[in-house]
Amino acid sequence: MNLNFEKWHGNGNDFVIVDSIKKKIRMDANKIVKISDRNKGIGFDQLIQVCLPTRANQNFFIKFYNADGSEAGMCLNGIRCASQYIWNNKFAPKGVINIQTKSKNIICLPKKKNKVQVLIDSPKIITKKILNEKLKKNIKENFLLLNIGNNHLCIKLKSIKKINLIAMYDDLKSIIEDYDINLSIFSKNSEFIQIRTYENGVGETLSCGSASLCVASHYLTKKNKIIIKSIGGELDFQKENNSILITGPTNFIYRGNLNE
Repeated sequence: MNLNFEKWHGNGNDFVIVDSIKKKIRMDANKIVKISDRNKGIGFDQLIQVCLPTRANQNFFIKFYNADGSEAGMCLNGIRCASQYIWNNKFAPKGVINIQTKSKNIICLPKKKNKVQVLIDSPKIITKKILNEKLKKNIKENFLLLNIGNNHLCIKLKSIKKINLIAMYDDLKSIIEDYDINLSIFSKNSEFIQIRTYENGVGETLSCGSASLCVASHYLTKKNKIIIKSIGGELDFQKENNSILITGPTNFIYRGNLNE
């Protein structure tokens, strides 16, 4: 396998990005797991493929794969990095691009200091009755259950610093695993929201844009702007009619070639 790639991160959420436009690249789960190994491979939270669109009104089609080889429906930190990758490699002029994913169509706009804005529809409430009943029996705190191309369970706590997130995920795994639900915990003060996320197929990440969006959408019903901070950094959210505008950083790390 001869694979040219670039390594990027958005708030510490790190990605290997590959060009599947010039030459179509087939990725299978075994290859992805091997590459994702942080000791014997490149190491990443997700692998991103930039592909030609399948619809006439889209500019690019982006695929996301978790470190365990499974395909993810959405990654908002990854979308920002993929956009910068597209502009930097001159696959499109540095301006608005319309990106197609497995689950959503997303508008991306370049900003100063390597930041990217993403315009996306608001998340939808997951209304599965049996699932909600099981969660209410097992979770004492208030929680959100939302879909934004992937599924998120977000539990509100007074403090999230000392919580064993892996243990919490394991306790809820029998309920949420079959629904492919990611788990987040968050706390709110007067200035911002703090969040931690356990992502399916990856584990706890330094940041999760889609989980942050789900939490932000709940509070944007009462205010127009909100900041959400993760271990890796912060994202800004703003209400934009029926959509949400997200602003966050992108960071190029290095480019390389995997030949084996």
